[in-house]
Amino acid sequence: MYTYDVAIIGGGPAGFAAAMRSVNLGKKTVLIEKHLLGGNAVFNGALSSKTLWEISLQYALSTANNSGFYVRDCVLDFNAVWTQKKDATYEKNAQLKQQVKYLVDKGLLDFIQGSAKLVGQHEIEINQKTVTSDKIILATGSRPRQLPNISVDEKHILTSDGIENLDKFPESLVILGAGVIGCEFATIFSNFGKTRVSLIDKQDKILPFEDEDIVAPIRQNFERKGVRIHHHSSLVRMEVVNGMVEYEIETIDGKKEIHTVEKALISVGRVPNLENLGLENVTLALDARGYLCNDDCLTNVDNIYAVGDITADVALVNVAELEGRHAVERAFGYKKECISYNNISSIMFLNPEVAAVGLNEKQAREKNLSYRLATIDYKLVSRAIAMRRTVGLFKLLVSDDEEMSILGIRVVGPHASSTIQAVSVLIHLNLGVRAIAETVHAHPSMPEGIQECARILLGTSILNRDIMGSAVKCYKVDSEGRYSDLNQLNTEKNKTIV
Repeated sequence: MYTYDVAIIGGGPAGFAAAMRSVNLGKKTVLIEKHLLGGNAVFNGALSSKTLWEISLQYALSTANNSGFYVRDCVLDFNAVWTQKKDATYEKNAQLKQQVKYLVDKGLLDFIQGSAKLVGQHEIEINQKTVTSDKIILATGSRPRQLPNISVDEKHILTSDGIENLDKFPESLVILGAGVIGCEFATIFSNFGKTRVSLIDKQDKILPFEDEDIVAPIRQNFERKGVRIHHHSSLVRMEVVNGMVEYEIETIDGKKEIHTVEKALISVGRVPNLENLGLENVTLALDARGYLCNDDCLTNVDNIYAVGDITADVALVNVAELEGRHAVERAFGYKKECISYNNISSIMFLNPEVAAVGLNEKQAREKNLSYRLATIDYKLVSRAIAMRRTVGLFKLLVSDDEEMSILGIRVVGPHASSTIQAVSVLIHLNLGVRAIAETVHAHPSMPEGIQECARILLGTSILNRDIMGSAVKCYKVDSEGRYSDLNQLNTEKNKTIV
């Protein structure tokens, strides 16, 4: 029987990060993976879909006719596009395998390919063999949620797993679910321009968790691309009829409509991979939604930790990696403070792209916070003007006090993801807007938009709101949700409101 300091079940982003940190700390470590290293961070998920998004965006930009040049007879080769997507995933997978092989050859890590099952608080059964471990980290990830009344065959009716295996651009596609993943695939296929895309949205707007001013440019792009959005619509049925997908929806006023498309994508969230893991053998507790109960990666069993998508925390690759490292450090006493999720950065790969850190207005109001806010349009930022891509918005939320600590930021527009990183650091350090305003930024660059938001809040902006109109906004919202417009802040009176 093999004995380890730590056994990690799952080789996705959380499990891989945990294994690497465990090796760093000199612990005797085993990493167990049933399928492919990288998990959904590489295959059927983050890297693969984002590769498609990058290619689709390049295609959309190259075939646009508003930049002074025209691309004629542009040939879009489906097989070449999908090959690029596959090459990207296998390139990353090869890097992970190379690193694991090196550590295995050096005797620093054991790697076992196979299904793992907990048979005791310290015992794991793998391929009819049992290993023991002082600490166990569960990082088995998640899979697309399926609905009981829809028969997913991954041929006509697909999940995000099956859509990776298409053999051509479908002529028409309906997407059930208007959250991040649904809207990302709607963006990808509408960018390529070969597919009529429809979205079924139960809410009155797509991306219902985001503020309306952030969603508006995404919705407007969908309209320009001909994406049909069934707002306030519930799916009555979806089935394959004569090789096509027939779906029936009911609108909020009770009207029913029947539509036929070539393919359907079910995008209604994900569920944790916890089946056949032997949770009952160690009485691990689940919450009402079926996720592992955890407190800062700790479960109700004191030597077993849960990280990544199997917990009810934020399901992002960067969060999974953070939790994987944290669990190891927590398990062996290297870290006592809890994880902070206040400065988690996220990206929505849409058109235009959206990047976020911290709170948006919707979340701030739900917390009954009083806050100040500044926004400026992309059209006022020199880099966006130079790119001739001026559709977008910078939106900065700060506390309603003298410190003006940063609560959150949203950027929607080109280069959004590379614009927000400094803000994440400032939130982590609990610094206010002065740190942004007083830093000399590169010019012309997108972060200057964030800097100008900070200067607006401080009353030092070069942008005159009377002249710029709605392109510049600055207001406060109290804990009761009441809005009031802010004029220039009086810098002679400790930055209080005039």
